[in-house]
Amino acid sequence: MKKLFGTFGVRGIVNRELTPELAYKLGLALATHLGNRGKVAIGRDNRTSGFMFESSVVAGLLAGGCDVLRLGLTPTPVLSFSIHHFKCDAGVIITASHNPPEYNGIKLWGSDGAGFERQREREIEKIVETGGTTVGWDRIGKALSADAVSAYTRALLQRVPKIKRKLRVVVDCGSAVGSLVTPYVLRELGCEVISMNSQLDGTFPGRKLEPVPENLQDLAKTVVACGADLGIAHDGDADRTLIADEKGNLLSGDRVFAFAALNYLQHRKRPRIITTVATSKVIDDVAQKLNGQVVRTRVGEPEIVGEYKRNGGDIGGEENGGVLFFDWTPCRDGIMTAVQFVLALAESETTVSELNSTLPQYHQVKQRIECPNELKPRVLQQLSEQEWEGQLTTIDGIRIDFDDGWLLLRPSGTEPIFRCFAEAKTAKRAAELAELGMARLKEAVEKSSS
Repeated sequence: MKKLFGTFGVRGIVNRELTPELAYKLGLALATHLGNRGKVAIGRDNRTSGFMFESSVVAGLLAGGCDVLRLGLTPTPVLSFSIHHFKCDAGVIITASHNPPEYNGIKLWGSDGAGFERQREREIEKIVETGGTTVGWDRIGKALSADAVSAYTRALLQRVPKIKRKLRVVVDCGSAVGSLVTPYVLRELGCEVISMNSQLDGTFPGRKLEPVPENLQDLAKTVVACGADLGIAHDGDADRTLIADEKGNLLSGDRVFAFAALNYLQHRKRPRIITTVATSKVIDDVAQKLNGQVVRTRVGEPEIVGEYKRNGGDIGGEENGGVLFFDWTPCRDGIMTAVQFVLALAESETTVSELNSTLPQYHQVKQRIECPNELKPRVLQQLSEQEWEGQLTTIDGIRIDFDDGWLLLRPSGTEPIFRCFAEAKTAKRAAELAELGMARLKEAVEKSSS
């Protein structure tokens, strides 16, 4: 059976790996999976190929007997919210998130607003391979439209308090769909908002979409030039957030998650925080402050959601700045993350850099090495058989926890590469751990290739 789903959803270069024909088959497969009935919400980001793929998925759903609620241009967390709000049986978002404009993707969601679990993804793959079931002309589904953005915005603003401190915020939405919500929400909460890259443009001319420091230097400079209190950046579908402090320094995604969690969970007893093996130990520091517990999973939003569904939890998140507020929407919500960070900053009555200093500092090194997909299992086996001085965890790849840091060697779920993450309390030790990891990786890849 051909594997279609990566870390989360089906993704690829438009008209090469991801085609309208495949999108139709996925829509029909979803309808078949649902028993050829039910209502499915569908939204898309503003990529130039979005309408094409939306139309193909809708055609498959209608042919399979499902009614469709078209939400149009929609951030991913808004789609998740809308599934429950409009009482739908499933959802689809057309987005490639942080990838360049030549990519697009299709993600499937359950009736609870959470992404499909791995088992359901495998069932969809099986139906695509064998062929979905169409219905007769008299049972073809109906297509309607709804304003999801307004419904989401109203619900969010009813849920959180207005801030009592006037903050100047620069918001960089990357010319993507986050600009439909985040600047307006922050303004309603009482912030002075300066927008950049907030004109919708599916070629994303302002910057690369992944919210990482190297892509956000213009945001950092703008924060300083405008005398702003902070900067906020989203990826292409606004399910991730990164923060720039008042000096133009970028906080890592782990730390954005940490401060959002501290604010969101401040009144909860023994909160359960779910994160992945790739996330900083700063989350453990947060749990200690809150007298809570950290549970680690494999990398990927579906893994975090799966753990939540099995055993419960209060908040989830990843090292990339994606945070899940389970009693709000069971998906990564960059908009709510931005709001929670702003609320935390306003309440602290300090600057972002001062707030950031209240948690222990860690240094990280992230590297990669090319590794053909077919060699990944062999490389992983070799790494697991080696002698390591620290505590070994094999939930996802190889994680080694040392007294003064940790190292993660993990095969990518979407690219022919192996990733190396290292973290320690000093830059020197983080570099040493990364050097150790890359040396072991190179050796394992070379042996596996021979």
